[in-house]
Amino acid sequence: MLITVSNQYGSGALHIAQTAAERLGYEYVDEQLPVVVAKRLNSTPAAVDSAENAGKTMSERMLRALESGTPEVGNAQVRTSDFEAECLREVQEAVREFAAHGNVVIVGRGANAILGRRHDLIRVFMHAPKEWRVRRIAEGHGIDERKAAQELERVDRARGEYMRVYYGIEWGNPENYDLSIDTAHFGAQGSAELIVRAAEVR
Repeated sequence: MLITVSNQYGSGALHIAQTAAERLGYEYVDEQLPVVVAKRLNSTPAAVDSAENAGKTMSERMLRALESGTPEVGNAQVRTSDFEAECLREVQEAVREFAAHGNVVIVGRGANAILGRRHDLIRVFMHAPKEWRVRRIAEGHGIDERKAAQELERVDRARGEYMRVYYGIEWGNPENYDLSIDTAHFGAQGSAELIVRAAEVR
């Protein structure tokens, strides 16, 4: 069984996903992905993360593409720098390779879009009320809630743009997931239990 995890920033998804993987005895894939891609490209994980980051420069990239008459290709993808394109291809390949192992939980990287609809896949999306996430981020990083809210909006916007631009998918839309979990409502253990039960039922 394969499980992909997408999440709103500050929803506690990493801990929950890792807990679910441990309880199921599955491989947990998160930080390994940029490391694998970096080795293939003779680069660094930080450079890969930077290339993948669809933050404030994503709209600028799209505008440059439109201004230069660059056509859209594939699943709403736009032409980016060679390094960014190489990163995207290698991330997709790495996700497929980890998925080929079976019994794996893959966090982020558009894995739900890369793998698509499969009988052996559960696509999870974790979310929580904004106020709850802001407090959690502020406490976890020792910053005030105003800064936490700004960071939350930046990261969520970047994730949404990444999925829309590269995969033509509306990030967070329930139609693109099999299981949507309010982590504030169910808590960390309860949310992990829902994923475990879903895997067992599927």
